[in-house]
Amino acid sequence: MLKSRIIRRKHMDLLEVDGKQIPMYGYMSYQPEKACYGDFRKAGVHLFFPCVYAGDRGINQNSGIRPFCPGFWKGYGQYDFSAAEKTFELILKHCIPGEDYLIPRLMLEPPSWWDRMNPDELCRDAQGTPMHHSACSEKWKQDTEEIIIAFQRWIEEKGYDQFVAGWHVACGNTEEYLRPSLHPMQLMDYSPRAQAGFRAWSMQKYANQLEKLNEAWRTNYGNWEEITIPSPAKRLFGVGEIFRSREFEMQTIDYYAFQNQMNAQMLIDLCKMAKRATKNQQVIGGFYGYTTCGLEQGHNAMEMVLQSDAVDFLASPLAYMDQRAQGVDWPFPGVVASAQLHGKPWFIEADVRTMLSRPISQCMPHADPVVARYYDSKVWLGPDTLEGSLGQMKKVLGKALCHNTAIWWFDMWGGWYDDQELMAFHQKAAEIYREHAFSGGAKTDAPIALFLDEELYQEVIPEIARPAPVGSQTSGSKLKKNLGFMGTGYHMYLFSDLKHVNPDDYRMALLIAPSHWNEERIAALENWKNKDRLIAFAGKGQERCPDTMAFDAQGFPVAQRGNVIISENENGNALEILRRYSDYSLYACRNMTLEPDRLRQLVCAAGGQVYNFSGEVIDASHRFISIHAASDGVKRICIPKKAQLREAFTGKILPGNECFIDVEMKFGETLLLEIVPIDEK
Repeated sequence: MLKSRIIRRKHMDLLEVDGKQIPMYGYMSYQPEKACYGDFRKAGVHLFFPCVYAGDRGINQNSGIRPFCPGFWKGYGQYDFSAAEKTFELILKHCIPGEDYLIPRLMLEPPSWWDRMNPDELCRDAQGTPMHHSACSEKWKQDTEEIIIAFQRWIEEKGYDQFVAGWHVACGNTEEYLRPSLHPMQLMDYSPRAQAGFRAWSMQKYANQLEKLNEAWRTNYGNWEEITIPSPAKRLFGVGEIFRSREFEMQTIDYYAFQNQMNAQMLIDLCKMAKRATKNQQVIGGFYGYTTCGLEQGHNAMEMVLQSDAVDFLASPLAYMDQRAQGVDWPFPGVVASAQLHGKPWFIEADVRTMLSRPISQCMPHADPVVARYYDSKVWLGPDTLEGSLGQMKKVLGKALCHNTAIWWFDMWGGWYDDQELMAFHQKAAEIYREHAFSGGAKTDAPIALFLDEELYQEVIPEIARPAPVGSQTSGSKLKKNLGFMGTGYHMYLFSDLKHVNPDDYRMALLIAPSHWNEERIAALENWKNKDRLIAFAGKGQERCPDTMAFDAQGFPVAQRGNVIISENENGNALEILRRYSDYSLYACRNMTLEPDRLRQLVCAAGGQVYNFSGEVIDASHRFISIHAASDGVKRICIPKKAQLREAFTGKILPGNECFIDVEMKFGETLLLEIVPIDEK
């Protein structure tokens, strides 16, 4: 068995296997028969992610997608790894022991026969409809550990242990620990296992004191057995505009805290099982941490995952902003900076469509939904041209380099990169990434530390059941889109990490509806109040923090003497206020969404670096600047120090002076530029 671990070299994470260090840079496909393993190996990629399935169903519930290949779990103690063996052999015919490595993605959703044999262990909606296993099922976990052990035994028996360097443990909807459902209003989980789990969780939270629970929930339960999961009506509809009332809806808020923790525990437990199977010798990780995604997804117990030694790495695709459109940022869906702060590298799943991408109905007809056309929509197709395809690929590579993340290229249905010029990109990209990784990466040049209160996401009223649109606050997805156009970078952290983040690394703290204040967080905020930094609050929540701003009963900031009123609504209520102190400034906005121009102004007011003022998509570090054009035209890139900019793929120095360069770009084009300092002596 190979021994592997994650090591940190300055700003960058590397995978060390039996003492040899390799970049965390890989390739995978759902259809190995049409994948380009040999081409990617020739291009310098030596880390591959074969897909292995325990079950016999498609990877998600609502689309109707069918299985990609047969699962190996045929019955208790009965295994057939022939499909997995075929995948491994297709990859390994191009590989050499000691040079090339595998991290299998092991999808652990159980097969349909297991559901039939274990009806009491299934996740169920309010009317009892079953939907795969319950995250609260101990029986499922016990059975799953047996198949994990069997998988490791098979790896060793076949000799694949000379290649396998770790595991990507997958489960849940689309393999991403997303909770199962057929439609947005099919709320889970009302199974007996979940009901019992919620009662036990509530007893622990309220120290076995039923009177405390009744006081918090405004209930009159006579015993713990009466406690049930809140009804769909309680979960769908809420008292507030966007966030629930803690005074009247604590039962529902508590349920979502429980739901998120059970989902996180499922990931942690599966990683622990894989650790035991590999004798604690290999790195184990999975998809998790989609903090900004929907309420029902179950990803808002990230702090719990970050504290677990069983989870070595995390992963996610980039957000599907505007259906993966050109000309917009594809932001991280979660707090990548917090993961890195806690020593857990983050893999970008670079499922970048190209001009060669085709619908699954053409590429994998055996897996295509029989009737539904979900996988024929625009989101599954790439740009029409080579230039557009390269623009998207460079955009994602630039994000990985500027944020020092790991990455695998996901050739989803196969053949997406089967082109001479696209593979030329991959050869150069692998070379750039490898050199960057072994040199220790580079510090990300982000003036903003953005803090998300993940506990607040347990209080969100589902968007489909909110009252008519409210002018005071808008969605977080719009904020993420706007952040992409402000012309500079940002890091996303958990609000609970406020005490761990060094203010000297930033010019501005942006806190999004920070509601769960405690003495530790209030004390940590004090560390930001110097060196002319700016502390910005967006959305309700800051009124719960002492010594920030004054707010009225509706949450509007109250103008006080010395405040600058930046904007008002039609009723004369202040929407944005700035308060200036001798050595720092406070900004408060009732809306959670800030426009790109305002974000840019705040960064400049804090003395932070803005690279572009025309609304292009920027990622930057002390070494690279990635610019993705949101329109045709001349783009000016401001340089934070006397330097020239060199195009990373061609080596060409762009004309300009040591303070800025102007470059003409087409919509959707991306330039990856290396900062070449000019000797100031």
